[in-house]
Amino acid sequence: MSDAARWPRYPGEDELAFFHFAPDDPFIGPPPQGDVLSDPSDETAEGFLTALLPKGAAWGTSDNQALDPLSVLARFWRVIGSAFADAYRALFGVTLESTAVTLVNSLDDWEIEYGLPDPCLGPDQTIDARMRSLLLKIRSGGTITPADFIKLAADAGYAISIEEPTPFRMGGSAMGGTEALGGGYPSEYVWIVKVPGVSVDHFRMGVGRMGETPLGKLGLPDDLVCLFNALKPAWTTVIFAA
Repeated sequence: MSDAARWPRYPGEDELAFFHFAPDDPFIGPPPQGDVLSDPSDETAEGFLTALLPKGAAWGTSDNQALDPLSVLARFWRVIGSAFADAYRALFGVTLESTAVTLVNSLDDWEIEYGLPDPCLGPDQTIDARMRSLLLKIRSGGTITPADFIKLAADAGYAISIEEPTPFRMGGSAMGGTEALGGGYPSEYVWIVKVPGVSVDHFRMGVGRMGETPLGKLGLPDDLVCLFNALKPAWTTVIFAA
């Protein structure tokens, strides 16, 4: 969380507002959501009800004594309280379904809303993989800067770096420098995604075929390549490297 100045949105509001950003660690879970009413025990719910009873000997509370928990009256209200406890748990469960990081029973509905399963991640997935796909889909909205794509890759479980080559310009660049000459793509629209640790399948004489087998093929993760090609700005070209 960081602070930034902006115009007030209503009279009396301070000009210093807070903006929330996605957590740096994608594996940080949601903060605790529950309270005493989110999962009350039968005894707790009973206490809410018996506290409303009149006081006196007829109600088992003579001289302001606590109600005997083994009495018929206490056990009766404990049964009634268990239904209230179930209702509180169900109502709290509804609130959990309102966010993707806390949902329990509405995963199918969320997937329909976001057009999942994603073809990049395959149709046959475990519950954990489906949850991960949903979070990736939600967090991929507005992905356009290199930092956005690095964060998206981290959410998918990959540590990458992105390089944007500087195009060679006559009169401004030096021969032998680091500027790119371009090649088959205009270098100002190219960005290089470096995925460390991937395997490299080199061309082998007697095995590879000229015109068919590449000189060096990277063992890139298919889901990462598919995600980036689907979300990259349309006017750009992504080149993957090790």
